[in-house]
Amino acid sequence: MDPSIEPLGDSAALVAWDALDSDAASSAVQTAAIHLDRCAIDGIHGIAPAFKSISVWYDCRILTWKEIAQWLSDALRSVPSFEETTRQQVDIPVCYDAEFAFDLTTVAAAHDLNVQDVIQLHSSAIYRVQMIGFSPGFPYLAGLPRELHSPRRDTPRTRVPAGSVAIGGEQSGIYSHDTPGGWQIIGRTPVRLFDPQRNPPCLLQSGDVVRFIRIDRQQFADYAELK
Repeated sequence: MDPSIEPLGDSAALVAWDALDSDAASSAVQTAAIHLDRCAIDGIHGIAPAFKSISVWYDCRILTWKEIAQWLSDALRSVPSFEETTRQQVDIPVCYDAEFAFDLTTVAAAHDLNVQDVIQLHSSAIYRVQMIGFSPGFPYLAGLPRELHSPRRDTPRTRVPAGSVAIGGEQSGIYSHDTPGGWQIIGRTPVRLFDPQRNPPCLLQSGDVVRFIRIDRQQFADYAELK
């Protein structure tokens, strides 16, 4: 099904697959985003995939809306039927100890599980990055086992430490900065998700595959010292 193409302000376009279900839309977005990035023309500033859409920023001094809409229409007609969208597989170490896992017991009790069950389910799943958002480097991860789907907290925290691994609804995520947040915190990684001095600055990109690797408190400390 063809996506819609609409203006997003005066220097961006929104390409959306709203009529598709979540899985089909995610596949379409990832494939199209890679293709658009590869065939980008002069004047394109950025291409950002989301759950069911792609935002395309352009320089309105170089391209008119008519030109950007035509380029998108032409480019989207030539998206390959099958495209490998996984950019990399990334293993993320996570310590699930109580000092980092503020809501682990709450999540376990809500699902009539014990803490070890939650850790096993969470760390044995394979996740795919659907989008980066909320704060720079924050990944929205599809693939959370159904047994762990959990609502966000009724009262968000005013500060969630960077590296906190969390559950929000049907997704898992990792806080890339110290920010307010309402997701259920079940662990922490010593890995830095966003570094402006790194190229690219975001460790994870849309389409990446993620595995969580359980580590203990000493391994967490050892890893942090190496950074």
